[in-house]
Amino acid sequence: MRRLLPFESGHLRVDQESSEVPSGQSAQQHQTHLDSIIMLLEENISTFVKDELKKIQKILSPDYPECSERQREDEDEEQRRSREAFLKITLHFLRRMKKEELADRLQSSKSISLKI
Repeated sequence: MRRLLPFESGHLRVDQESSEVPSGQSAQQHQTHLDSIIMLLEENISTFVKDELKKIQKILSPDYPECSERQREDEDEEQRRSREAFLKITLHFLRRMKKEELADRLQSSKSISLKI
């Protein structure tokens, strides 16, 4: 088991060290530890989803300006992959909700490759 730790941007990082539950811990202590990890994970995922949905809302807004080159450079590879995965999930849910027009508009937006 790995321990998930928050960091500045609200995303997670994995603590590779001492993340195992000591063998002397009871099942209840182990469950408490696991519960706290799940709560932290839920919090971080919720923050990420809310932030990304705000960005998507801006992209779908008709008066949204194109993203600058500088904004694109500020994004690291891990952030880019996370945003791409979130975009796929969002497109999936929009299509499940029968919101094809919004999904198509989001998918074809030039801002996606720059911002998400």
